[in-house]
Amino acid sequence: MATLKQLKSGNWNAGIRIKGYRSVSKTFVLKSSAERFAHQEEQRIREILGQLKTPTLDNPPQHNLKFVLDTYQERVLINHDGSLRGAYHYTGTLGRTLVKYFGDVDLRTITSSMVASFREQRLRIDGKAESTARKEMELLQRLYRFADVELDLTIPNPVNKVRKPSGAKVRERVISYNELEHILDEVPPMYHNYFRLLMETACRRSELLSLPTAWIDINSRVIRLPAEITKTKTAREVPLSKAAVKILEPLLHNKMLFDWKGRSVTQVFRRACKRLKYDDVVIHTLRHSCLSRYGRMGFSVFQLSKISGHQSVKMLQRYVKIDSNSVLDAMDLA
Repeated sequence: MATLKQLKSGNWNAGIRIKGYRSVSKTFVLKSSAERFAHQEEQRIREILGQLKTPTLDNPPQHNLKFVLDTYQERVLINHDGSLRGAYHYTGTLGRTLVKYFGDVDLRTITSSMVASFREQRLRIDGKAESTARKEMELLQRLYRFADVELDLTIPNPVNKVRKPSGAKVRERVISYNELEHILDEVPPMYHNYFRLLMETACRRSELLSLPTAWIDINSRVIRLPAEITKTKTAREVPLSKAAVKILEPLLHNKMLFDWKGRSVTQVFRRACKRLKYDDVVIHTLRHSCLSRYGRMGFSVFQLSKISGHQSVKMLQRYVKIDSNSVLDAMDLA
């Protein structure tokens, strides 16, 4: 339904709200221009929706945005044993934003110009960070690829043509063992082994939370992670330091190493850092800190990638922070 509203400035705003399609609005100086736009836009939207409501073999009704989002979460972010990947809830949050903005529409109705308008809305009007808008656009892009491959919906991906915001800055902060212990002083003791293991293994938060103890080979000093729980979808072995082995040994009698939700440990860690005014420290800082420590010790790129699971040197460079002093120390030992 189209509505006209005169603003305090004297201009006229035309708004169109039709179920199954995102809201559209535009402001004009003349009332006649607003009326003409409202009539033409409403007619155009109803024609699109009329075509899409007629189910045919080429036009199945199940390709709406929310359906594709739900199916993506079910098939990609839920493991075979029913456990959720770490990104499950975050993807749901990003997806709800997309559905709220575009509506539960057929993916074929979303154009590049609409995606660009969404970007500007999130950055300029909603005041969101560039990293947030970028992640939302990247999710929409993935949904199109998923629909193409798994739902046989062959249509152009409108996100491909649209410039994405630059995203988040690379985290530079790493912490020492002493700083970690200060944080643990603010954390309930039941979580101490978990955070210490993150610092020792450079594992991701979700990798240790979904870890059966059967995957730990304490004699060979490795954790064997199957492809379905790793971010890169590639199986890998995580080598264990002597300190990590010492932490793990008393825990091996349990079926699961840890049995907590990702949001719970994140909240505990965040609150502890906030009390200490460590504003630039997050759980992922432990992964950065572990890899940076081994980098300063002189580990090669190949050895570091074995620990981290990174498949490109460029991504590994984002994690390993090496200062000039550590380079000078290595020179003196050469």
